[in-house]
Amino acid sequence: MKSSSGSRAIAGVLLTLLEKNGDTRMALSIQVYRAIRSGILDGSLRPGDRLPSTRALAADLAVSRSTAESAYAQLEDEGYLIRQTGSGSFVGTGIAQDVRARPGKPIRGSYAGTSIPELSERGQQIAVMGGCTDASQLRAFSAGMPALDSFPIAIWQRLLSRHARHGSDAWMMNGDPQGSPLLRESIAQYLSLSRGVDCDAGQVIVLTSSQQALTLISMMMLDAGDAVWIEDPGYRGAQTAFAGAGAHLIPVPVDEQGMMVDAAIGMASDARLAYVTPSHQYPLGMTLCLPRRLQLIEWARAANAWIVEDDYDSEFHYDTRPVAAIHGLDPHQRVLYIGTFSKVLFPGIRLAYLVVPKPLVDPFVMARSQVDGHTSPLMQAVLADFIREGHFMAHVRRMRELYRARRDIFMEELERQVGERLQAQPASGGLQTACLLRDQRLSDKRISGMASDAGIDMPLLSRLYRGADIRNGFVMGFSALQPGEIRMGMKRLAKVIG
Repeated sequence: MKSSSGSRAIAGVLLTLLEKNGDTRMALSIQVYRAIRSGILDGSLRPGDRLPSTRALAADLAVSRSTAESAYAQLEDEGYLIRQTGSGSFVGTGIAQDVRARPGKPIRGSYAGTSIPELSERGQQIAVMGGCTDASQLRAFSAGMPALDSFPIAIWQRLLSRHARHGSDAWMMNGDPQGSPLLRESIAQYLSLSRGVDCDAGQVIVLTSSQQALTLISMMMLDAGDAVWIEDPGYRGAQTAFAGAGAHLIPVPVDEQGMMVDAAIGMASDARLAYVTPSHQYPLGMTLCLPRRLQLIEWARAANAWIVEDDYDSEFHYDTRPVAAIHGLDPHQRVLYIGTFSKVLFPGIRLAYLVVPKPLVDPFVMARSQVDGHTSPLMQAVLADFIREGHFMAHVRRMRELYRARRDIFMEELERQVGERLQAQPASGGLQTACLLRDQRLSDKRISGMASDAGIDMPLLSRLYRGADIRNGFVMGFSALQPGEIRMGMKRLAKVIG
């Protein structure tokens, strides 16, 4: 062991480290311990350096001797210090090769300055793609938000109280990973009657979100390098889920008839999976035409591929009847169907569903059990009653009329107040519409930032593109805003974009 004649100098280093790494929310002994450990790991304290005695350290740092003793004892237990009676305390000599970070090689799971932690390839891909963020508060013009002020909260509270009072302890226990049988039966009946989905309750898996459905599909159906068709522009949550699984994303352009299937086949006929929002393309709003639906089904059969049908807001069509789901057209069972209650009811309900072919049910349920176990039994029971007693369809009908009226006001005010700057795409359904900047030389990012400062949400359209033909604009919501809020929001927006 080499001794240090400058224990005061070492104490100065420790004082600096304590000031840098200390956290007043922690016990002093933990702060001292972490400061010394940090100095050992970053090289400020070298192997073999002799540290001050606990008495001297306590005096130099203005802490009690018991605090210094506790910190040293923890460091000794973890192998950072070697303490010898009569000689003193020394930094362990094996630290250099076993613990300390090598230049350019950050320790896995730790941060060194501004370096990025060492992640798996999938972890790196997820970090690069970014997470999925939803509006946490209602502002003009937050996208994808239902009208919370018009939700039948009294009915929901009555059903909730019923199950909380009379459900014994069933809702406090672990739930079925596939979901409540009563809720699955209700969902299957609803899908059969309203969406033309050909399924039974045994094929329905109740989840917490459509994003969880996409994550499960990525886990179970994709290997690294598999090609996946995605709409361009398209839902970023799907892009994130598939890219996170190591898939090769194939951005397929859309036109007024939806995804251009011919183009997709030309780019990657051997793709493993195609992700589509056929009833109401996100974010541009068109419906996938019947010939392309049939072409997509035939491609999936011939290529032994899969179709992921995200039917995220099909309940809300305002000018025409909604087109039946692709799922009901497919005789080959190559469609994985996703739906959610977050858009129809309220985001906090955290309930969605995935319909899979019968041979896939058990593997998907097993995977789901590893992801988060199950969905809240209480919320499932309440929703099952909400559907079975007719409240769900009554709510959908009311909201369809309400959203149609708000859509009309939104379109009128946009044209009147900012029509010279923005061009709204047709909005025959849904909770939002895409609005293009008429002058594509303008930066939607800059305008979005200015709007945010004025209290307005303007989600970027350009962020949803992955191909070369990127359009600048915004995805603007109208469904959650009352008429006065729409008009006031447009007035503020007019001032922002001039």
